[in-house]
Amino acid sequence: MKSIKTKILTAMIGVGMLSSLIIGIVGAGLNFSSAESILDKSMAETAKLAASRVQTEIEEYKAIASEIGCISSLTDPETAESECAEIAAERKAKYGLEICGILDMTGKDIVNGIDCSGEEFFKVSSAGDEYCSDFMTESAFGVENAVVISAPLWENGVNGSKVSGVVYMIPDNTFLNDIVSNINVGEGGTAYLLSSDGLTIAFHDPAVVGKENAQESAKTDPSYQKLAEVEAKMCAGETGFDQYKYNGNLELVAYAPVAGTPGWSIGINVVRDEFMGGVYNSIFINLAIIVVMVIAAAAYATVTANHIARPIIQCSERIVKLSNGDLTSPVPVVNSRDETKTLADATSTVVSDLNNIFKDIERILEEISKGNLAVNSHENQRYYVGDYSQLIEYIGHIKNSLSDTMCQISTAGEQVSAGSEQVSFGAQSLSQGATEQASSIEELAATIELIADQIKENAAQAEAASNKTNAAGSEMQDAISCMSDLVSAMNDINKSSDETKKIIKTIEDIAFQTNILSLNAAVEAARAGAAGKGFAVVADEVRNLAGKSAEAAQNTTALIESTVATIQKGTSLVGEVADKMAAVSVAAGAVADINEKISEASRDTADSITQITVGVEQISEVVQSNSATAEESAAASEELSGQANMLKELISQFKFDEKYN
Repeated sequence: MKSIKTKILTAMIGVGMLSSLIIGIVGAGLNFSSAESILDKSMAETAKLAASRVQTEIEEYKAIASEIGCISSLTDPETAESECAEIAAERKAKYGLEICGILDMTGKDIVNGIDCSGEEFFKVSSAGDEYCSDFMTESAFGVENAVVISAPLWENGVNGSKVSGVVYMIPDNTFLNDIVSNINVGEGGTAYLLSSDGLTIAFHDPAVVGKENAQESAKTDPSYQKLAEVEAKMCAGETGFDQYKYNGNLELVAYAPVAGTPGWSIGINVVRDEFMGGVYNSIFINLAIIVVMVIAAAAYATVTANHIARPIIQCSERIVKLSNGDLTSPVPVVNSRDETKTLADATSTVVSDLNNIFKDIERILEEISKGNLAVNSHENQRYYVGDYSQLIEYIGHIKNSLSDTMCQISTAGEQVSAGSEQVSFGAQSLSQGATEQASSIEELAATIELIADQIKENAAQAEAASNKTNAAGSEMQDAISCMSDLVSAMNDINKSSDETKKIIKTIEDIAFQTNILSLNAAVEAARAGAAGKGFAVVADEVRNLAGKSAEAAQNTTALIESTVATIQKGTSLVGEVADKMAAVSVAAGAVADINEKISEASRDTADSITQITVGVEQISEVVQSNSATAEESAAASEELSGQANMLKELISQFKFDEKYN
C-alpha cells in the first residue's frame, strides 16, 4: 500500500509534468498553426496585391493607348503622315515603348509601314475595344518577349465616336520583369508570371523568361510533377495557396489570376524553412522551459509532500489508537499554519471531547443506578457539541421520561384511591338519578312525536316548491333555444358583412386596374403623337372615373366597416345574453335540486324521529339496569383503594426532580 507521502509526491510531479507537457505541446501547436495561418493569409494577400499591380500596369498602358487614340490631329485629313510619325515617336520616347504605331482602317501602319490587318489586336480594336495580347517570345515586329497593347483611334478625337483606325504599342520587354522583381516576400521569396499555357513570362532572372514551362518539363522530369500541378491550377484561373518540393526544399506558393489579361496568373513562392525557423526555435525553447519546470516541480513536490504527509501520518496513528479505545495518549502537535494544523487540532479536540463525554455519561448512569432520578444531566452540556448534542438530549429524555413515568404512577395510585371512594358514592347517586330519568324520558317521547308531525308537513311543502321550480326551468330552456337561434342569425349577418368586404376589395382592384389601363393608354397616346390626342382624352376620363370609383369604394368600405363593427358588437351582446340565460337556467336547476334534497331530508328526518322514540324506550330500560350495577361498583372501589396504597409505598423509594414532586 502506498503511503500518503508517495501519493502526494506522485500526484504533484505527475500533474506538474502533465500540465507542462500539455502547455508546451498546445503552445507549440498554436505557434505553428498561427504561423502557418499568418503565412497563408499574408502570401495570399500578397499574391492578390501583386496581381492587382500587374493589372494596374496593363491598364496604364491601355490608358496610354486610349489617350493617343483621342488625339484629334491623327484623324485630320490635313495632317501629314510625318506629323503622325512625330506624335508616335514622342509618345514612344515619353513612355519608354519599344514600338508605337498608328494603323488606318485597312491595317496599314502609317508610321512603321507594316501591314497588321491580319493581327488579332487590329481586329479587336478596330471594332472599338481596347486589347492586350498574350506574351509572345517572337513577334512580327522583330521584338522578343513582346506584349501588344492597342486601342481604337477615334474620329476627331471623340471617345466613343466613329473608329478611324487603331493605335498599338509594345512596352519595353522588361516591364513585366520589373514588376515582379519589386515584389519581395522575405529574403528568398520570389514572384513570377505565367501565361495561360504555363509559360514563365516574368521572373527576376530574365534568363528563364519565355523558356521555362513546368508543365512541359514534368513530362520528362518527375521532380517537376508537383510544381506542374500547382501551375495547372494557376493556368485555370484559380486563387489559392499550395506547397511543393523543389531542389530539396519545401516551397510555399500563393497564386492569383491577373484580371484584364489573356489568362495570366501571378505566383509568390518562398522557402518554408525561411519563415518557420523562428517557430522551430520557439518550440525548442518551450521544450527546454518544460524540462526546467518539471525538475523544479519535482523538488518542490518532495519538500511539500514531506511537510503535508508527516502531520497527517501522526494524526492517523492517533486516530487508530482512539478507535481501539485509547482516550489518554497524547495528540501530536503541529506548528504549521495550513490544513495539517487544523487536522491535528481537530484530532486533539475529538479525543478530549470523547473523554469528557464518556466521563459525564458514567456520572449520570451511576446516579440513576442508585435511584437518584434528580441527577443534573445537563451539568456538563458544553462537552456535547455538534451531533454529540443529540446524545445528551437523549440521555436527558430517558431520565426525564423515567422520572415522569414513576411520578405519574405515584399520582395515579393516589387518584385511584380517592376515585374508588367517589365511585362508591356516585353509584348510589346514580341509582337514585336513574329513577328520575325514566320519568323525563316519557315526557321527551311525547315531544318527539309532535316534532315528527311537523317535519312531515314541511316535507310536503318542499316537494310542491320543487315541482314549481322544475316547471320554471323548462320554460328557461325554451328561452335559451330561441336565444341560440338569434346568435346563429347574428353570426350569419357577420359572415355576410365579411363577403361584402370582399366585394368592396374587388371594386378597389377594378378601380386600380382601370387606373393602370388609363395610364397605359395615356402612354400609348403619347407615343402616337397628334394622332392619339383623342385617345389621350379618353384615357384621362377613364383615369378620373377610376379615381372616383376608388374614392367611392373607400367611402363604402368605411360605412361597411362601421356596420360590421356594430354587427360584431351586437353579436357579442347577444352572446353575453345567451350566456346569462344559460347561467340562470343552471341556477334554476340547482334550486330545484336543493328543494328535492330538502324534501328527501324532511322524510328522512321523520323516519329518524320514529327511531329515536324507540331508542328512548330502550334507554329507560337501561337506566333501571344501571341502578343495580352502581351498587356492585361501590364494593369493587373499596378493594381498589387498598391496592393503590400499596403502590404508593413502592414509588416512595425513588428521588425525583422538584418539578415532578
